[in-house]
Amino acid sequence: QRRLYRRSFSAPSVAYVLVSMIASRSRGASSAILEATGRRRALSRSSKAIDNTGAAVGRDGSFRRAHGNFGRRRAFVGSHSLLKEGDPRSLRTTAFRTSFLSSSVAQRLRGGDGGSPCSRNNSTSNDEADERSPRRRAYLAVGSNLGDRYRNIADALEALEANSNGAVRVIRTSYLRVTSPMYVTDQPPFLNGAVEIETTLTPSELLRAIKDAERDRGRDVGPNSAAVRFGPRPVDLDILLFDGYDVTDPDGTAAETLGDNERTPCSLVMRTDELEIPHPRMAEREFVLSPMRDLERASDGAITHPESNKTMSELLGSLMRSHTSNHTIADEGGGGGDAAARALPLPRGRMLLFDRTLVMGILNVTPDSFSDGGRYSDSAEAAAAQARRLIEHGADVVDVGGESTRPGAEETGIPLELGRVVPVIERIRREDSEVAISVDTRHSEVARAAVEAGADMVNDVSGGTHDPDMLPTVARLGVPMVIMHMRGNPKTMQSLTNYENDDDGAGGGVLVEAVARELVRRSAAAEAAGVPRWLQVVDPGIGFAKDVDGNLALLNGADALRRRCGDLPILFGPSRKGFIGKVAGEADPEERDWGTAAACLACLRDDRNGRDDGEACTMFRVHNVKAVK
Repeated sequence: QRRLYRRSFSAPSVAYVLVSMIASRSRGASSAILEATGRRRALSRSSKAIDNTGAAVGRDGSFRRAHGNFGRRRAFVGSHSLLKEGDPRSLRTTAFRTSFLSSSVAQRLRGGDGGSPCSRNNSTSNDEADERSPRRRAYLAVGSNLGDRYRNIADALEALEANSNGAVRVIRTSYLRVTSPMYVTDQPPFLNGAVEIETTLTPSELLRAIKDAERDRGRDVGPNSAAVRFGPRPVDLDILLFDGYDVTDPDGTAAETLGDNERTPCSLVMRTDELEIPHPRMAEREFVLSPMRDLERASDGAITHPESNKTMSELLGSLMRSHTSNHTIADEGGGGGDAAARALPLPRGRMLLFDRTLVMGILNVTPDSFSDGGRYSDSAEAAAAQARRLIEHGADVVDVGGESTRPGAEETGIPLELGRVVPVIERIRREDSEVAISVDTRHSEVARAAVEAGADMVNDVSGGTHDPDMLPTVARLGVPMVIMHMRGNPKTMQSLTNYENDDDGAGGGVLVEAVARELVRRSAAAEAAGVPRWLQVVDPGIGFAKDVDGNLALLNGADALRRRCGDLPILFGPSRKGFIGKVAGEADPEERDWGTAAACLACLRDDRNGRDDGEACTMFRVHNVKAVK
């Protein structure tokens, strides 16, 4: 509230929007939008709206020098299978490779079939399995607090796979979090996560392979290491859990028995001079348990600690209740607090932190967009000036689009779209080397050219369905992707708004379930193509193949949508959309900013009633950044 009062809204109007949204918990988002807009009309014209003008602010920096050759990054690759039709938790990704590999190698390595990480006899090797060394699942903690932290983690996982000659494969990833260090606190913040792997190596062999991968990334390892225990490190990979057998030898291998000796999930307990499994300190580390809970939720079964017999969710809940965790959010761009902050990695070591709600500013460089078409399409200079205003008003991301996707719009040719967006992105990047830039496109060729010009992420309204090359292209680029829900295309989508036959139930719940289910499938397809979950954002597609009731159902069901999508970061884009105009009786899109603010607030409602069962990572895509901030 204090932030909003400091903005150019008058205090009464801000309070009214907030009170309207609080009241809307019982009346729904529609009445809140209507009341907020009605209050706006009662104000004087001089205070009814916040304009998009402001002093131009730019920061010097050279994209070519700072951005380097990130556009030539190589691909995450993988494959998936659908185990249980209609169950989003059953969209399994297997043979998931976190390597940044050349496209020829990526094509060769695609493939595999899925299985539960916590079910018996679920080997998923594409090769003929060696009965003496079947593939087992293991879980690794990954972290870095020196240099380009994300790059260090990704490259170490690539080295682990490449050096093992197929004996190690990364199946899936958690989300990433920025945390302050434990034990030795006078050091930089860490980027932490966890990965699920499949391996034919014994635990001791895997440990040696991990040490080799860490050494490749510059870590001082070995018996004569001079590194400070728990001190700074370019990369850190730790074995947390490992599949065992009914009867296990001391080295973690299967014992010879007279009968069957079945593999059992996450059950190995071993202690040698060089290795302890399960990891002896995992239960005291939030930066380990939170990513492990991510992996648990992505599976179709619990991941259970073999000694405490508690799931990862139970261990994390116990830790959070005990208040014994002594690490805090890293102070990066306004961090601070008692818990880790989810992070979305960007090129050149930068990242977006979800320690608060993020705002993406819309920059349409089209002549026919529904709200601001033609205003910034005449020149790259005019577009860059608007980008500067968006940044000044607090935009965390500038989203540049060169194709209108309003209802009924015709498809824009790729050469024309390239000519619109690339010069603008280059101009913005020359003026500001740090701001996050997104390209709003359905075409892989445009996405590739935009990233090479300086864009940091790809925002595809088709969720990768329009262009079959989009997902593998984004994987090769190695940048985050916004995966939006949409049916049909801009010309046909408004005839595809009936979701009643998609699921059992009634009312808006049907639509929320259907949208969540389709987003989970698109997320799995992206992961299979090589875009890992820690580089994904999903968007329910407000205004795309939804009618007024459908859009309001998404606002009221935002929290349920988060849970159904496994707490993936969600981008909501209600800005100035037609359903706000219909609810509020406002024909002019630029007069819908009050309704937009109310719609955004509706998406932030938390229906979990204090339950610690997830993290709400939210981003809003809006025209009027200053108003929503």
